[in-house]
Amino acid sequence: ATAARRLTQAGWSVQVLDKGRGPGGRLSTRRVGEGGFDHGASAISAQHPDFIEWLAEQEAKGRAARWVPRTQSDPLGTRPEGWVGVPGMNALVSATLEGLAPQWSQTVATLRRHDGIWRAFDAEGQELGAAPMLVLAIPAPQARSLLLASDASAETEDVDALRGLLDDLAAFRYRPCWAAMFTTSAPESDAPFDLLCPADGALAAAYREAAKPGRPEVGHWVLHADEAWSETHLEDSAESVAQALGAAFLAASGLSADAAHTVFAHRWRYSRPVGALAQTAIPAAGLFLAGDMVGDATVASGEARSSAKAGLNAERAWLSGRAAAEACLAAGALLQPKS
Repeated sequence: ATAARRLTQAGWSVQVLDKGRGPGGRLSTRRVGEGGFDHGASAISAQHPDFIEWLAEQEAKGRAARWVPRTQSDPLGTRPEGWVGVPGMNALVSATLEGLAPQWSQTVATLRRHDGIWRAFDAEGQELGAAPMLVLAIPAPQARSLLLASDASAETEDVDALRGLLDDLAAFRYRPCWAAMFTTSAPESDAPFDLLCPADGALAAAYREAAKPGRPEVGHWVLHADEAWSETHLEDSAESVAQALGAAFLAASGLSADAAHTVFAHRWRYSRPVGALAQTAIPAAGLFLAGDMVGDATVASGEARSSAKAGLNAERAWLSGRAAAEACLAAGALLQPKS
């Protein structure tokens, strides 16, 4: 989204294809009945001055807000400040794509490159788009599968670079995270905290939705599983995971089971990248990568209790999108871009 915005500002015509039904990805907000759940990233962190400046601009427009949750161990204390989208995390992505006419529910099944043009096709062989420059902002395994099927090496001068990139994508790893949506009718005073982080067990973190700015969802909680637990139970059913995380939340929070129930669970298979790609572009092939797999390798090893440890993933993705756009502009400096 950031790459598309920057290229559009530079005067390029850009086509955005996304298999999702709407903006978000891991900044998704799931609507259930009258309420919502930020079931991906519940908050994001910012360190880079440019990203902080961008968030402040979104705050001024009413699309973002700072959030400092109360914790169970010290309800009156504070934690490092985070940011949330308003009225949901996906507002940050919606704002970036505003006016760009993204095409939703468009799953790219195949890529082909011929005569210097990339073409995207769906599973039925219908062409979805064509352009001389391609930015892939998807997880490494999916990017590798598309590039392998594209046979881009047939028209790429730097074949060694492409092979090296494919090897890097094959070796890249992510840590998963199960998330569960949970509702309770218990009074708010029964849980005088906004963020619960148990020291061990299946549950790594629980976030109170109503505590975030611009959220009316009283009684809504998002539960994030421990990464090691998520990996062990990666192929379990969503129903069994929701029940397990709900039980762990009730045990840790002290809320009454009579007034609570889980709604559903969602598996984030590519929740947290481990390390970062060394190679992110092949200008000779008009190919550029973006996403939180690109950037400084700030999380190179070790375990994390929750996705909270990877709070800078959104910043990495934002910076990578901007970098991909600049690389596109540099590669196309001698060309008149058509799309």
